[in-house]
Amino acid sequence: MKVVNGYTISLIIISCVSFLFSITHVNMSFIPYFLILAGIVIVLEICPIRLPSGDQYSAGSIGFLFLLIHSGFSYSILVIFLATAAYYIKGLKKRKIRLIHLFVTIGMYVGSTLASLLVWNWTESLSLLIRIGLVSIVFEMVNFMLLEGIEVTVFGKKMFTNLKTKIVELLIPVVVSIIVLSRWALVDSETELLFTMFYSLFFLLVVNFFSHEFVKQLTLRQSISEAFIQVLEGRITPSLAGHGNRVGVICDTILEDFNYPKRKRFDLVQAATIHDIGKAILPSYIFRKRGDMTLSEEREYQTHPEKAVEMVKTMFPKESFSEWILYHHERWDGKGFPKGLQGEEIPIESRILALANELDHIISRNHDAETILKLLVEKSGTWLDPQLVEKVELHHIEQVLENVLPYKEETKEESAQLYANHGTYSNLGESFFIKVKNGTVVSPKNDPPVDFVLSLAEMASRRKGGVHETFTSDHQTFDLHAQLESSGEVTIFVHDLTPYLGYRKSLEQNILESYVEVINTVSDGKIMLYPSKKGLLEKLGEQIADISIKSNSDVPKSRKLTLEVLQQIPTEINSMQVQVAVSEAVTNILKHATSGNLSIFRRDQLLQFFISDKGSGIPLHEIPKTILVSGYSSKRSLGQGFKMISNFSNGVSIYTSSEGTSILIEYRQQTS
Repeated sequence: MKVVNGYTISLIIISCVSFLFSITHVNMSFIPYFLILAGIVIVLEICPIRLPSGDQYSAGSIGFLFLLIHSGFSYSILVIFLATAAYYIKGLKKRKIRLIHLFVTIGMYVGSTLASLLVWNWTESLSLLIRIGLVSIVFEMVNFMLLEGIEVTVFGKKMFTNLKTKIVELLIPVVVSIIVLSRWALVDSETELLFTMFYSLFFLLVVNFFSHEFVKQLTLRQSISEAFIQVLEGRITPSLAGHGNRVGVICDTILEDFNYPKRKRFDLVQAATIHDIGKAILPSYIFRKRGDMTLSEEREYQTHPEKAVEMVKTMFPKESFSEWILYHHERWDGKGFPKGLQGEEIPIESRILALANELDHIISRNHDAETILKLLVEKSGTWLDPQLVEKVELHHIEQVLENVLPYKEETKEESAQLYANHGTYSNLGESFFIKVKNGTVVSPKNDPPVDFVLSLAEMASRRKGGVHETFTSDHQTFDLHAQLESSGEVTIFVHDLTPYLGYRKSLEQNILESYVEVINTVSDGKIMLYPSKKGLLEKLGEQIADISIKSNSDVPKSRKLTLEVLQQIPTEINSMQVQVAVSEAVTNILKHATSGNLSIFRRDQLLQFFISDKGSGIPLHEIPKTILVSGYSSKRSLGQGFKMISNFSNGVSIYTSSEGTSILIEYRQQTS
């Protein structure tokens, strides 16, 4: 991308010259009133309405045009500088933005405003409504033309691609501008104008709030999918980790120029992210083995789209959604699977998924944009839809590399760290035979102990058949099978399970550590999952109260104890909510364990309620559901109260294993 070129430099010059012109042509007596109007416009600019398609509609342009009509060119340019700078500063919190982008954007707005001013002056003889309509159309059209120039000179795109779609998208800002500006322009007094503008601002902020909440739910769904898919892929094989998320990023990048309906883009990107979820059901050795798969392994591998559909239907009931995933391995020439569909028999969404999927595989081996594009074109007409491949240009590949490579390196580093020094199934422990003849151990081993071996042989002799037993010591575990032979000897097959159990424990710890980040992400940092109980215990301060939980009668006792402590140490969150949260956690001890304990601690300015049990633990996959899905409950989850506990507290920390669960609920003390 060549950001600095003749075109962008000219826009920067326009922005600078217009600013110098404006500050020398303002009436100082109008400044207080102007600042109020500017404040309203800035709010409109930095709080855009989020559309379901993922686009944002900023109403700041309405303010630019109103000041142009009401106060003149100079004031319109000044508010453009202020509002655009505010939007730029807001964006710095999320990502690094080059200063040149700010001045290029201002230059585009200035050019659009100047064209609107000319139209406004040339149409003095027409009615107010027609003039406002023409000004609104010209502003949006000129801004669109200038943006096309950016696409051509900076990104190397062709001009006016998907022209019909882009023109349709201009209808919303044009219609809104005409409606709002017509109302504002008819107001006579400045007081009434300010009231009308504040009323419009309030209405747009309400719409903005609901649009953000709606998009937030969609984004949350996508975030949890991305987190889980990465964990699943990493468990299958480290080389697969992050593949689904990268395909989603690639899909999102190329759809802009594929003329694909915006209302369906979110669903397609979501499908791209989880398209390989069916691989999680297949045996992991298929993906870990070296060399080609056998015919039987290949047949099993080819079932993963159908297995994915079974899983996807439970999460996303839309029939089309699962159909896109089912056919993402079909080929344009009909040699794909699972149905052998050919050409346009394959849904367009599946063809797009196939292209994005193939592009990620190519990028995993090559980082040169021209080479990647060449390799992609070679797949055209055989693996991939030639019409789709034709739409992929060099600037798309460069943009994909910019978006995917940093993420890929991050995933690779995490995956390498996750699997380092943890061994594999290649070492499952030693196997050997022990013979017992006439009460004497032949070819003895140091482990298991001789007396245990003799007792097992005696039992096999008594039963005159096979006996299976497990021996466990502090450091080793053996699986033993004793069989009485016709000669009267007893043969014992012994397998050392110690390495396998160590590996399994290590793997469980890895999974737990992976969920730490997942839980932290989906709860916005409010809920922390600890990979070890020691880390959770280190957070505790000085103990001030304690009570055992063994029966239902202990629940009101725990509530009474909580109230007594709160009367002495009040918290920022009201007493009733604290009691409800603690009672809910205590009640769950009785639901999922035989007994437990409630301990209350004080550390610095925090009041801590520590609830622990010796049950079977909470399955990790249940925890995100209880956070995300309101009212979700299952026999082994923390129940419907889990989301409430997190809402009625300043923070929740959890440790869970097969030996029990510990929950720490924290509250900030009142400072006054």
